[in-house]
Amino acid sequence: MGRIALLDQEIINQIAAGEVVERPASVVKELLENTIDAGATQVTVEIKDAGLKEIKVIDNGSGMTREDAILAIERHATSKITTLGDLNCIETLGFRGEALPAIAAVSSFTLITRTPAEISGTKLTVVGGKIDSVSPVGCPPGTQVTVQDLFFNTPPRRKFLKSPKTEAGVISDLVGRFALGYPEISFRYYSGKRLCFATNGQGNPLEVLGILYSNEAMRHFVEIFHQEEGIRLHGFVSRPEYTRATRFYQSFFVNRRLVHNTFLNHALENAFGGFITKGHFPLAVLYLTVEPSTIDVNVHPTKREVRFSNPNLVADVIQQGVRKALAGRQFSTYTSTPETPSYPPVYKEKQILFPREFHEKRLPFTSNMEAFPVQEQAPVRFQSLRVIGQVQGLYIIAEREGEVYFIDQHAAHERIRYEAITEQFKAKEFFLQRLVVSVEIKLTPEQRELYEEYRQIIAGLGYTLKEGQNNTFSLVTVPAELRDAPEQCLLKILDLLRETADVKKNPDTFYDRVTTLFACKSAIKSGDRLSIEEMQKLLEQLDTTAQPGNCPHGRPTYFKMTNSELAKRFYRT
Repeated sequence: MGRIALLDQEIINQIAAGEVVERPASVVKELLENTIDAGATQVTVEIKDAGLKEIKVIDNGSGMTREDAILAIERHATSKITTLGDLNCIETLGFRGEALPAIAAVSSFTLITRTPAEISGTKLTVVGGKIDSVSPVGCPPGTQVTVQDLFFNTPPRRKFLKSPKTEAGVISDLVGRFALGYPEISFRYYSGKRLCFATNGQGNPLEVLGILYSNEAMRHFVEIFHQEEGIRLHGFVSRPEYTRATRFYQSFFVNRRLVHNTFLNHALENAFGGFITKGHFPLAVLYLTVEPSTIDVNVHPTKREVRFSNPNLVADVIQQGVRKALAGRQFSTYTSTPETPSYPPVYKEKQILFPREFHEKRLPFTSNMEAFPVQEQAPVRFQSLRVIGQVQGLYIIAEREGEVYFIDQHAAHERIRYEAITEQFKAKEFFLQRLVVSVEIKLTPEQRELYEEYRQIIAGLGYTLKEGQNNTFSLVTVPAELRDAPEQCLLKILDLLRETADVKKNPDTFYDRVTTLFACKSAIKSGDRLSIEEMQKLLEQLDTTAQPGNCPHGRPTYFKMTNSELAKRFYRT
């Protein structure tokens, strides 16, 4: 007998489901795409237990007849394409006819739907891919899909999911991005009984940005309009002084389709060349409209990627559009690890008066990390140097016999602060300061889920938050000695929590990154004017560190020129 045999249909369905339904957010994405294709103007998303217990998506779209509802859960049954040629010019979000059968194969699935022309609707229930019942039902026009007990028949899939808060955060972020992509649709999103956010469907993406990021954040965005060779670009990018340490806050829509494409990320960042420094990324919501035949959306089971027939032209349109929007404006530019202990450290309270001015005083500069090798010179006794002065609010100039030294004051103080904060973590003693004047911070629904999951860790770092309304919190205490806005530092901590794998099981990587962050945000800034005494004291403190030659990011803290090297500059030798 041969060893090759046709797979059972149930196995085939679960294989297909594994390609399309990776996690609860995958279900939400597919259902949202269906509501949009159905012409909905109002969409409600409700989840329970991060979507594993229940996901419900309700819309007021075109609905389905009884016959279409039954066909909809059959693989490759679709109203979006009919011929092979249709694959070359897809204008809908869905087209394969795989989403509903894939979801129904790994859940208890209920579909309630009615077209406006019908008196009654249809209720269809499916368990594990098999139709359980079909019956008439009274319901409003549109469609309601309820997905319960996701992955009940594929237990291994549940083992690969993140924590419930993380999965809920991914869903929150996804619904928020769809709200940005379709501001003409009114979205309501519930996690459990809590309304996370609601949009008005008035068609203004900037209003949605305000709902998700705060009204204050809206001031930091610039609108973009650009068109070139059949490609239209519209959207919003943040000003260069309003950046994040991650690309997470960049959303791209190609022909209204939410896509993940590193090529588009790099095109956007190249457009900001000269405005922001390495490690900082603009926030963006960009809408690209191209001829459907010039892109391929059929390259990934989840339809999250696209390929362009002329990627260089697309990159040029993005760069030209962004630079045109930023043109004529003056912007500021920004610019061996010790073991860290398990969290949370015990902290002590420092009474420090606030408010102070929370801002960075920095002068324009560009960064090229590759140009800065680790200092391999003989150890220097910095306190033996005679300070001459400070130039450009950036560098300390000092000398000793036969040598002149140029010290980056921020990098040097950053090294000092890094080693001091590392010792605090080792001793499990961390200082916080109570704010005299309340500082408010608006979290996105996804950030709110992150905060709830890691509340203990964040409190251990010195942050105490008092909850307000609409995902707004007041900062009661913050880590001591921060020179930057404490709310912005908290947002960066949330980014680190999102990007660090297994924070609770392996906290060392996270705490080292937090130490580096706190060192940077509590150090003297480029632009701070120092007295001779303060500069001399800084050099003395640098002598006490284990690695005085480089800051925690790897940049050098100083370089020196010998008398002979200096003389060559003036052709004296």
